[in-house]
Parts: sequence; C-alpha cells; structure tokens
Amino acid sequence: MQENCGSVVRFAKNSTGRDFVCGDIHGCFDDLEDELKKVDFDKMRDRLFCVGDLIDRGPKPELAVEYLSMDWFFSTMGNHEKMFCIANTNGLPKSMRDSFTESHAGNGGEWAYKLPAWERRAIVDAVRVLPLVIQVGDAVVLHAAMPEVESLDEIEDDPGLYENTILWFRDDEYPEVRIPGVNRVFVGHTIVGQPTEDGKHINIDTGAFCRHWGREGKLTIMEI
Repeated sequence: MQENCGSVVRFAKNSTGRDFVCGDIHGCFDDLEDELKKVDFDKMRDRLFCVGDLIDRGPKPELAVEYLSMDWFFSTMGNHEKMFCIANTNGLPKSMRDSFTESHAGNGGEWAYKLPAWERRAIVDAVRVLPLVIQVGDAVVLHAAMPEVESLDEIEDDPGLYENTILWFRDDEYPEVRIPGVNRVFVGHTIVGQPTEDGKHINIDTGAFCRHWGREGKLTIMEI
C-alpha cells in the first residue's frame, strides 16, 4: 500500500522483476489491465509507476483507491488528485470550497459528487498522500514537468515552491533537467498522439480516456 512518505519517494531498480511507467489513467482501469496483459506484467514481481491523474473523466475513477492499496502499484500526485482534495477539504470556507467543487466537476470530476460523503472522504485519504515525485534508479516520474532544480532535495525541502510546475506545467518547451544522475523524466498531463521526448522529458499521456469520449486515445505503458 502506498503510504505518506513525503513529497519525494525514491526506489532502487527492481531486483526481482521489471519496472514500468504508465500515463494518465483517468479512471480507465480496464484499459490498464489490458495493457498489463500485453507486456506479461507479473504482479508478484513487477512494479508499475503512474504519472498521476488516476481519477476523473474515465469510466471507473473510484477504483483508484483499490489500486493504491496494491503492493505493485505506485503513483505520483496529478493535478486532478489535487483538485479533488481541495474541493473536498472541510476546513475551507464554504464559498471557496464551492468554487473548487465547481471547477473540479467541470473538469471531469462530476462523478465524485454523486458519491456519499464518506466515500469521497476515503478517496481523499487515498490520494492526498501521493508524492509529487517518484525516483526509480536514474528515472523520475512526476505529473507535468520537472522544475529547474539541482537536486530532488530542493523539492523535498520546499514542495510548495515547485508544486505549480510539477502539477500544472503546460508550455511549448519543457524546463531543462539539471539533476545529476537523472537521465529520464516521465510525465503526462498534456495529451500527445504518441509518446514524445523533449530533452530528458518523456511525455506518455496519450489520452486514455479519449476513446471513451468517441475520440482517438490509448493508455501508454513503457518499461523503465
């Protein structure tokens, strides 16, 4: 089970199996299982890391809680998890919470407000602990883009300073990856027709939910 380990979580390379990374799932967990079968994924030995956005838009977003309880599945925080948590934070003034709720619902989160409050709370508890960054050997997994830092320790020391870039970045060019020993940064957030590389950034969000909306799209899984 993925637990709250801070804003940066580090893993050594898998010594008993393989490591994979996948793009934004957005509730398309049946598609995930189909893609895992194609790569002969072994849930006893292999591991899967996701770039975030497990919820919203697709057919079964509530299954994020179930997958986050599995020993082989790990994810970073996506902007959709962040929106969900803010919209369902009881400590906010009602007017502010209502504004976030409207924004979240309008961006594919309408499913959540058909659930009882206790079920939304369970989802919040599962996704609010997700880290901003996961490092696996020489690769990093995060949602939108790596900020221009010299070390992951900088993000760990002041995550709020870098959260906007990590969760929301969308520009023509990715920032330069300046961290020694990090050779690949797997990201999602911005839908592309096929995986693309820009410097050390590799975008693997190929629009899994789109095919459920009558458009072209698929879930991409790559071996790290």
